[in-house]
Amino acid sequence: MENIKFQVSPHQDELQLLIDGKKSGYMSVKIDGRVLIVYYTKLDEEYEGKGYAKVLLDELVRYAEENDLLVDPECEFVRQQFENHPERYKEIWHA
Repeated sequence: MENIKFQVSPHQDELQLLIDGKKSGYMSVKIDGRVLIVYYTKLDEEYEGKGYAKVLLDELVRYAEENDLLVDPECEFVRQQFENHPERYKEIWHA
């Protein structure tokens, strides 16, 4: 079983996915006041198409909720998820 952890980079510009201690993907982000802007999602090739982007999104949502932030989904993947599941994300969606 893989050991999955998350961390916010020291400059708060990435939400990083660590698998077995190795950075395996991230969301490029910026916090501007109460708005968490998500620019894009990037995964190592070996983890693409296996649900890890959704795992990252779930962690991003948890982080936003815990820190009272609104999410501006400029990332295509995140925007599609927000549009497909508006009830789930309505409280944090900065439209």
